[in-house]
Amino acid sequence: MARHLVDFTIPVSFNSVMLDRIICADMARELLIEIGTEELPASMVITGAEQLLGNILKILDESHISHGNGRWLATPRRLAVVVYEVAENQDVIEKQVVGPPAKVAFDSDGNPTKAALGFARSVGVDVSELKVVETEKGRYVAATVREGGAPTIEILKETIPNAISEIKFPKSMRWVNSFRFARPIRWLVALFGNEVIEFELVELRSGRKTRGHRLIANIEIEIPEASAYEEVLKKHFVIPNFEERRNLVEKLAEEAAAKVGGRIVKDENYPELLDEVTNLVEYPTAVLGSFDEKYLELPRCVVVTAMRQHQRYFSVEDANGRLMNYFVAIANNLPDYVELMRPGLEKVLKARLEDAKFYYDVDLKRKLEERLEDLKGIVWREGLGSVYDKVLRVKELALKLAHEDPDVDLKALERGALLAKTDLTTEMIRDGKEFTKLEGEIGMEYALRQGESEKVARIIFEHHLPRFAGDRLPQLREAAWLALADRLDTMVGILSTGYEVTGSQDPLGLRRIAYGLIDIVLGLNLRVPMDEAIRMAAEPFGNSELTSKTLEFILSRFENYLEEREGVRYDVVDAVIASGATDLVNLRKRALALKKLMESEPQVFEDVVIGQKRVANILQKFEPKQLPDTSLFEKPEEHTLFERAREVKPRVEAAVNSEDFEGALRALLELREPIDRFFDNVFVMTDDERIRNNRLSLLAFVRSIFKLYGDFSKIAM
Repeated sequence: MARHLVDFTIPVSFNSVMLDRIICADMARELLIEIGTEELPASMVITGAEQLLGNILKILDESHISHGNGRWLATPRRLAVVVYEVAENQDVIEKQVVGPPAKVAFDSDGNPTKAALGFARSVGVDVSELKVVETEKGRYVAATVREGGAPTIEILKETIPNAISEIKFPKSMRWVNSFRFARPIRWLVALFGNEVIEFELVELRSGRKTRGHRLIANIEIEIPEASAYEEVLKKHFVIPNFEERRNLVEKLAEEAAAKVGGRIVKDENYPELLDEVTNLVEYPTAVLGSFDEKYLELPRCVVVTAMRQHQRYFSVEDANGRLMNYFVAIANNLPDYVELMRPGLEKVLKARLEDAKFYYDVDLKRKLEERLEDLKGIVWREGLGSVYDKVLRVKELALKLAHEDPDVDLKALERGALLAKTDLTTEMIRDGKEFTKLEGEIGMEYALRQGESEKVARIIFEHHLPRFAGDRLPQLREAAWLALADRLDTMVGILSTGYEVTGSQDPLGLRRIAYGLIDIVLGLNLRVPMDEAIRMAAEPFGNSELTSKTLEFILSRFENYLEEREGVRYDVVDAVIASGATDLVNLRKRALALKKLMESEPQVFEDVVIGQKRVANILQKFEPKQLPDTSLFEKPEEHTLFERAREVKPRVEAAVNSEDFEGALRALLELREPIDRFFDNVFVMTDDERIRNNRLSLLAFVRSIFKLYGDFSKIAM
């Protein structure tokens, strides 16, 4: 690492400290920290390693220790961090400390006074090293002092324990003086180059000894120096690099599937499964297993879930996408033991599939429509009735919302709405089994096998979409309207109980529901005034305040949605919401057109916004009773503004009504110049009350035209 100086220029003031330069160390080593643990849950491996890296880099930065890049390494038994080119010593910081005035520090003969001696002593320099500097207050004495330069290894001894203890997990265990961690720590490695960084934590002393693979090489291993870490572990059947291990897992699984002419099923759950499996093993080996073909008669989603949910197996399909009676499991062992492991893996899966087949056979003995009555026995929310009650409310609401949509089959929608929740009563879904997440998919599969139309079956499944951020949307408009009705009913119902979303607290997930609702409306182009839709949803709950409360909540989420998804500033969204429109598709178009103007003509946009802010400020508390009286106009600018506004208004109205929002903005921009001239030449707040009120009425008329589009005064400039 090269030695270099960094110069700073900072004005000097009395008793100030001027940072002259930082002198960086010229020697560097590699830093290694490893926390050895009992088996960590797969979901905690990456988050733990990332936090450890962040904490170590923060220590180095705050301690002014120069360093290169850092990276994390992690397996189920270890969290590790490697940082390259870490300086052997802290950076040396030279500071110029300003003391008393020169005339106080030295007498008339130039000899140091008690003030100078005291100042020199306080900053740790000899009085002969003091110098006089010019400041904005005059001549003062100053001293150059050096700070830092401490050995890095000494700093790390004191700070690494905190870096480890500050790692937070969703769930943790407590042991040894109430120390909390995801799982008990069994060893600690801390090396700076080839030197051990000595510290103690949870009755363990750090050292250079790690451990190999738990089953294959579970012995203590010495790491000679930090740079040898990965090489040493690989020799003992541990691949500490997550990406390398992940790529190997994927490669081994694909090769195993190819042996039977298949390929790994890579559905929406595949990336999560791949990550989880990677964090369950240190040395992956693929095991190709099979199961009886009779289980392929079960719905595909059931078979795949049985393999994925508990066993963490990869499903296999043929080139045409048909599920095959094979699976690939990733074992944490050597390939030598594949034949020994396969029977056990197959046996466990068979038990799961037998359970699923039993549920399936029992379920198909009753039609979905026969299960409607069973929904009366399932409480939806305490005090809000049963799921059966919700089904009837949602069905009626969906039909009302969709009745003017020419592309909707209302009979299919009604049938799908009635059957939409019936799979909650099935053996496959109820009681929190591993197949519970298949709600909707099971309903669709059973509907198809019981003779319902494909459209009705798809409505049952698709009305659950999107289930999470980034999930696919319903394809059928019938399903989209049902999904909208279901979410509105849920939101209104929950809010009717007095539930409040505050800060990060939202245990019932209303924010997620609102985002899903917005996704559906915008993605499927559902044209509905949201206030009217909410009013209809709120009727069964008999709370007059619910409509405004729910609308306010949805629109606040809409602001965040457009800012996060489309880069529209929250204040721009707020401005178009002030138009009074509640059709989310319409509001999005307004916001995007306004964003386009803001980006393409920033100065014009700024002038218009500033003008509207000025109008809004003047009109505070003024309630216009009528249009301005032209006979009271005294200045030509009043006549010009009024005539231009009257001419522009119908064009703005027509453009807004036809959703030509760029055209509406172009028309509004025609008022920019007459507004500017009006303010330049007309004094609004004159003493004559009649003239003043008439001018305020003129401005109110102009503002009303702008508000056809939105309230531009809400935009921050």
